[in-house]
Amino acid sequence: MRLLTSRLNDTARSAVRFTIVGLIGTLVQYALYDALLWLFDRWMGGVNNWLTNLAFVTAFFIEMTANYFFTTYYTFRSRPSWKNAGGFAGSRVVNFLIQMGLLNLLLLVLRHWEDAIDTDRWAGLAAILIAGVVNYFLLRVIFRKKKEIQTQQQERAATYPIKDLSRTAR
Repeated sequence: MRLLTSRLNDTARSAVRFTIVGLIGTLVQYALYDALLWLFDRWMGGVNNWLTNLAFVTAFFIEMTANYFFTTYYTFRSRPSWKNAGGFAGSRVVNFLIQMGLLNLLLLVLRHWEDAIDTDRWAGLAAILIAGVVNYFLLRVIFRKKKEIQTQQQERAATYPIKDLSRTAR
């Protein structure tokens, strides 16, 4: 991976890493969502909007927990902290609301073509993908702000003159 990203600047590298983590998260969330839809259909004899939303929420929160650690360690090369966990959770609340809004809007619209496509599955996938793009930009602000502050502090510390203590001891 480093060979592919070695010539990229830090911003582009984090975007590539975010894309990888995002794709894995998307696959995990969608696989869980799809599996839950299948289980609900099998156990309950069908899927309605309530069960579709339950499957989506469950898959979202499982994926979010795993994604926090991947995003922290791999994407932004940081360590878990309450501060970035809070920022991550905050951005994911926005992401969750976008996903749920899109899911239910798509369910409402796509129910007219229920015979033509598998509404629950396609609506869930579309909601996950669209909200993923929005989520990158929210998380970038959260994790980059901390790194930029550290860099500024290091630059300031480097500009302060260091006294030569060996001369003052004479």
